[in-house]
Amino acid sequence: MSLLTSPGGGIGRRKGLKIPREQSRAGSTPALGNKDMKKTYFIVILFMITGCSSKGLIPIPTNLLPELNTSPSSSANYGSFPKEYQKLLQTYLKKNLTNPHNAKVEFVNTPRKISVTHLNDELYGYRVCLSIDQKNNKNIYTGFRNHFFLIKDELVIMHLYDSGLLKIPFELCVQRTEEKTLYLDDIDDVVPEGTTVDEMDDPSLIEPKIKEEQKISKDIYIGCIVDDKEYTYVFNEYKNSLDQSIGTATKSFISVEFSKTHIFGKLDNQEVLINRVSGTVYVTESGVEKRGLCQLKNERKF
Repeated sequence: MSLLTSPGGGIGRRKGLKIPREQSRAGSTPALGNKDMKKTYFIVILFMITGCSSKGLIPIPTNLLPELNTSPSSSANYGSFPKEYQKLLQTYLKKNLTNPHNAKVEFVNTPRKISVTHLNDELYGYRVCLSIDQKNNKNIYTGFRNHFFLIKDELVIMHLYDSGLLKIPFELCVQRTEEKTLYLDDIDDVVPEGTTVDEMDDPSLIEPKIKEEQKISKDIYIGCIVDDKEYTYVFNEYKNSLDQSIGTATKSFISVEFSKTHIFGKLDNQEVLINRVSGTVYVTESGVEKRGLCQLKNERKF
């Protein structure tokens, strides 16, 4: 797995690395600062990658690998949602892939807020994972490899990819939900072909071809009472959507997050946090928080 932390870097091995020699006089080497330590870590890991191809795998210290931050700061800044993330990644890959016009791309997921811990730093942004197959200098496809992108404010601030020696941590790209599981007997015989890099900016090629009635059937209807005021929500885990019904009108929350126990939605000056277990709801409007109670339903009630 290689690390790219800025859009200007290239993909591939670095050659001709020079490892600093240890100074012989005691006390002549100053203590490493945080940035120097990070540089040293990168030199060590790159040396391992470039120097051990004929010696088998060498264990990599776990602190060099990025990890999912399971306790992100409540005041963290994830940046703005990357609405045109397909075009953003297309531009990035055209600059960084060896043969971008021949590369095939499959989107593993769509943007989702995530926090990553790496070398004692906490990085926040929106995660998108791709599987990419590109040709080598002999015009032969080398096989699909997973790529992890962390996007913040329309910039790729971290790019990881499987190099063969290292693997992207599974939890960075895949979030397990029952909606994604299926029986072996239900797997389709036909494997979908990849999208080329030149076609990446077409959103219709990224979203899975799922019947609309399947999405609708996953709707959960929630009725809440807050200060004698009734709120009606429709939550769909399959579509990662939360809508509020006001009479015959519908208002959709732009930012939606959920877990097995909570549902969170944010739109303009309104935030909603629903406890799926207890039914407690917190509605914040213009900075004023109110507490109420919801009835969680598995199906529509008339």
